[in-house]
Amino acid sequence: MTDRATDVRRKTVAYVSPGSMQSGQTLPIPTRVAADTVAMQTLPAGMSLGATQQSASRKALAALLGETELAPSTTLPMSGAAISVSPNSSGPRVTVLPRVEMFGAEPRVVSEARERYVSEKKLGEGGLGEVMGARDQDIGRRVAVKRLRQEVKSDATLLRFAEEIRTIGKLEHPNIVPVHDVGIDEQGDHYFVMKYVDGETLETVIERLIARDPAYVAKYTIERRVEIFMALCEAVAFAHAQGILHRDIKPANVMVGAYGEVILMDWGVAKIKGSCEPVLAGPNAGPPSLSASGFSTVAGSIVGTPMYMSPEQSKGQPVDDRCDVYSLSLLFYELLTLTHPLEKKESLEAVLEGISNDPLPSVVAICGSGPDPVPAELGHFVHRGLAKDPAERFQSVTAMLDRLRARATGDIPIECPITFMKSMTGRWTRFVDRHPGGAVTLASVGVVGFLASIVTSVILAVG
Repeated sequence: MTDRATDVRRKTVAYVSPGSMQSGQTLPIPTRVAADTVAMQTLPAGMSLGATQQSASRKALAALLGETELAPSTTLPMSGAAISVSPNSSGPRVTVLPRVEMFGAEPRVVSEARERYVSEKKLGEGGLGEVMGARDQDIGRRVAVKRLRQEVKSDATLLRFAEEIRTIGKLEHPNIVPVHDVGIDEQGDHYFVMKYVDGETLETVIERLIARDPAYVAKYTIERRVEIFMALCEAVAFAHAQGILHRDIKPANVMVGAYGEVILMDWGVAKIKGSCEPVLAGPNAGPPSLSASGFSTVAGSIVGTPMYMSPEQSKGQPVDDRCDVYSLSLLFYELLTLTHPLEKKESLEAVLEGISNDPLPSVVAICGSGPDPVPAELGHFVHRGLAKDPAERFQSVTAMLDRLRARATGDIPIECPITFMKSMTGRWTRFVDRHPGGAVTLASVGVVGFLASIVTSVILAVG
């Protein structure tokens, strides 16, 4: 089985062009960086931004870098030339709060400007950014600081980075990581500061469950996994209500905190519903490198992690809420069964082909493919969420939550003999809760009737 920590199918790659692949060519999968996302497009040579897009991009970059507006003569390049703009910055963040220090037996108030965020260790790295654990010396807390990786820095990636910051800033929700601060460090690199989540990724949890770690098996029961999934759905449903699609939902982008909190991370490829797709573009027909500069709005661009893409996402078709519904369902499949339906695909090309053409796992296969039995109603739930046709899936994440909340009360739709029995049991339980007196009466009548039938049978047998 491919090592999850080195599997590029689960990796955020900056660009791959399907149109440039030779017939029969496959892309080997030698390595993987956790939480990586593939961005793919086919761009005709010589395509450039229109005047309106140039103006909008110029204003966006100017706002990001602290200028009033870039000069009209400034162009947004398609092939590596950098935009020369000097950010208005007074240097890296420094501490501003006074503190008390002891000088011998005498306490003194010290007000000293020190570097505010001191890096401690790397927490993670993706296709475009890296996250460092740091110490906030002003407030005295641990934080997470995200920067663009040096090898992919360009004007286009900087704009994408700025959009990620603004996107997270709009999403004030307990299951979405909050932004604390933004700034420019001593090297002139932009960064933003997030809450540090003391915990582990859902990907790590799945790995430990696969290894049958006794502590994880005991802690992460099927019902606990359902709770985690519902918390994740709450975050996505909230984002959708704000008009934002995540497009990169996967176990590596979900944190489970030390207190059980569930946090959806990495909004780097999030998209406002209905907006055009700004992507990295190279000047040639072949696949450009990760460091390709240029900014272009192209219909048909593909962004996401191959192993968790919906069929429409993998084809560069327009996406809506149901794209995230599919990714959520695939994550839930993996969390419940500890397997992935595309795990045996050995190349990126095979993965993309399988997304659209491989048959759906049956409900029976979903319920029985993992080491822990999956309840039948959850098998039907996942099966519906993984429908190839978006019209056959849940039409919203809110609908998914409604179904799971109803399940928690025993309200289970009848979809097979097992769900029929569970549904009847649930209905009887709800009847007893709502009408305890009537339930006792019915039970008494049933017992009397049962005893009467036994007595009658004995009399007939003797007589």
